[in-house]
Amino acid sequence: MAILQKKAEYENMRLPREVIEYIASSYTSNIRELEGALIRAVAYVSISGLPMTVDSIAPVLNPPSNQVEASPETVMNAVAETYGVSIEDLKSASRRREISVARQICMYLMRQHTDLSLPKIGEVFGGKDHTTVLYSCEKIAQQKEADPELARNLRQLSDRISLSNSVQSPPRKSG
Repeated sequence: MAILQKKAEYENMRLPREVIEYIASSYTSNIRELEGALIRAVAYVSISGLPMTVDSIAPVLNPPSNQVEASPETVMNAVAETYGVSIEDLKSASRRREISVARQICMYLMRQHTDLSLPKIGEVFGGKDHTTVLYSCEKIAQQKEADPELARNLRQLSDRISLSNSVQSPPRKSG
């Protein structure tokens, strides 16, 4: 934490304590990795216009120690059941509001709970472009900040995904 604090002071950045704690606890193997995470977080919030919070930087950092690896199917099943849509609807090109919102939430959660890249997530959703996936993730992150009910729903879905993943399969080894 002291390294991050010094780096932030040196660069004239104001970082909330919880952000420093999150980055410091997520990247413990070396200083270069720690500083890289800080640079990515600062760049992401400045480009996206999101506030510097743990929730807004977590999707871009994806620290290996905190990454909950779930299958795309686990994420899709949880979202489909919660929002009353089918897996086929999520993969479709439908622009119906209830389907497109569920799809965006699913992309956001898939980004958080799987190790899939943006293009791979796009493939899961019927060949969507990676920019579509990025837009969805950023949109949901922004809406979550403004909508406490959405934030609560996302937390519940995340908990459900993590729980069903830990019940269904043993943890995957990384590296």
